Amino acid sequence: MICRAVIRSLVFLLLLVPSVAAQQRDADLARYSDQAREAMASKKWDEAVKALQHLAQLAPSVPEVQANLGMALFFQGHATEALAAFDRARKLHPAMPQVDLMVGLCQAELGKHRAAVAILAPAFDHPPDTETGRLIGLHLARSYSELRQFDKALAAGEELLKRYPDDPEVLFQVSRLHADRSYSLMKQLVHAAPDSYWVYLANAQVQESLQRYDLAQQEYRKAIALNPNSPGAHVGLGRAILSASKDPRAIDEAAREFERELALSPESAIAEFELGEIAREHGQPDRAREHLLRAVHDDPDFFEAQVALGRLFLREGKAREAIPHLEVAARLEPRDKLSHYLLASAHKLLGDQDAARHELDLYRKLGASDDEHLEP
Repeated sequence: MICRAVIRSLVFLLLLVPSVAAQQRDADLARYSDQAREAMASKKWDEAVKALQHLAQLAPSVPEVQANLGMALFFQGHATEALAAFDRARKLHPAMPQVDLMVGLCQAELGKHRAAVAILAPAFDHPPDTETGRLIGLHLARSYSELRQFDKALAAGEELLKRYPDDPEVLFQVSRLHADRSYSLMKQLVHAAPDSYWVYLANAQVQESLQRYDLAQQEYRKAIALNPNSPGAHVGLGRAILSASKDPRAIDEAAREFERELALSPESAIAEFELGEIAREHGQPDRAREHLLRAVHDDPDFFEAQVALGRLFLREGKAREAIPHLEVAARLEPRDKLSHYLLASAHKLLGDQDAARHELDLYRKLGASDDEHLEP
């Protein structure tokens, strides 16, 4: 969806058409000019193209008509015809503002990425306005990616995220950039070392993400067989075992993998967290607390560990100790319902009704129903 700001920055005002219409007293020219303005203002590109094509026949020497026709065709999805219109506009008025920029956008759409980058890269550094900068950045990042200039593509993507952090199209396109780069690197890895530790580790993580935990375990075991002293694989194997089964023997096996991970990497917050959760589920609160405290010490931004620790303190009736951990969790994930609910419970236990009410209000605003019940 192209917003009005983009249209305002890119629409070339048909300043010459009224004068031509007045001089020629051509009623058709005036009518089509009005239709084109109205259609472009409301982003009705099909109607705009029709009106502007009539204008182009009636006033072929007016560069603004060609420029507007090019823009309407571009947003209609006809980049080839749009580029031809912009080329005609440039021949009629070589210094017309924004035409070069639109040519660059058309070239990006048509796969002429080197030519597009030459125009769009400097324009992205100094865009005419915020919304036009967004359009430039999206096309520039894609052109860099198609040219396999991945570092530049990701840099453009990160700059887009800074400027438009909540824009859904930006979020989607930048995530695709990272996915495409990851896929390319994985192909290189498999080609360079098909039976290496790193290939097995990567395969294990892919299978785990697909919830194929048995296959993930197989790949983790292959990786460990090649390099048993490398951090990362043991904790991955432990998590895959836990995800596949809650059988006591499976839990014991997973715990041994987490312990092996800690022997190799003493600051593994994930291993500490998993051991803490195992201890908590087995009714060992003291041991659980020790592991969870080490987890948040090693990684203060570990959301799940902060929630688990706050919840553990609450169950022990230690609301004052729970609050700092739950506040960190709420800061890390402000849209998480559970942390707000637990904070409300903690404040209520301490007699702070205003704070409890505030957290419950946040909890409800996040979509929780009044009869929903979450155990501390």
